[in-house]
Amino acid sequence: MKRTALLAGFLLFCALQAHSQYYLDAEGGRASAANNTVRIPSDGGTRLSLTEDLKADPALYIRFRIGRVVGKHDISLLIAPLTLNSEGVLRKDVSYNGKTFAAGINTKAEYRFNSYRIKYLYTFRKDARLVLKYGGALKMRHAGIKLQNDIQETEYSNTGLVPLAAFSAEWRLRPGYALLFDLEGLAAPQGRAEDAMLTVQRDLARGVKARLGYRILEGGSGAGEVYTFALVSYWLAGVTWQF
Repeated sequence: MKRTALLAGFLLFCALQAHSQYYLDAEGGRASAANNTVRIPSDGGTRLSLTEDLKADPALYIRFRIGRVVGKHDISLLIAPLTLNSEGVLRKDVSYNGKTFAAGINTKAEYRFNSYRIKYLYTFRKDARLVLKYGGALKMRHAGIKLQNDIQETEYSNTGLVPLAAFSAEWRLRPGYALLFDLEGLAAPQGRAEDAMLTVQRDLARGVKARLGYRILEGGSGAGEVYTFALVSYWLAGVTWQF
């Protein structure tokens, strides 16, 4: 009986290996903040907009994903660093992270939001035109906001784990072309987070696909010791290699 169970397990492992597929994905483009507001601490700090009180500059970005598909199961790891800079002359005194930045002085801000995610998706529908998946992701984010001028500087940073729901859809428009939608997000009393992408994908060669499109990253928290909310938009290009 034990040998039979071991043999069945070995055959199942071989079957999964035979039907598994790995993939690498790289995405890059231009990221810009449409809104980025902070108040640190939330009780006593000054509300500061890094897009209105200061001038926000767009930035180039890149993110990578490595994954494996086994039957209807898709598990992947994402590395998504992001740094945005703002600069300008403050029109009012700003109390930030225990220090006061005086009005009339040129001030720089650095917004950093690095995200690392493990995601699992289950394919619950697949036919010739449509592929639908749902699942979840666990995100570890390392965020930091630094404010500085010629006199002083200070930085608030935070690292934490955030669970997210996940959904993706692929609609094949015609042979070789598809419309892709991908969403990870969750809302709670403590805050919210959303990462959504809409792109057009084209098959370039066997196992190689390219895409062009748009992504938004939005979220923050206002229920704790700090207040931070940001909305970042991305124009993107990406390529996926399946092997």
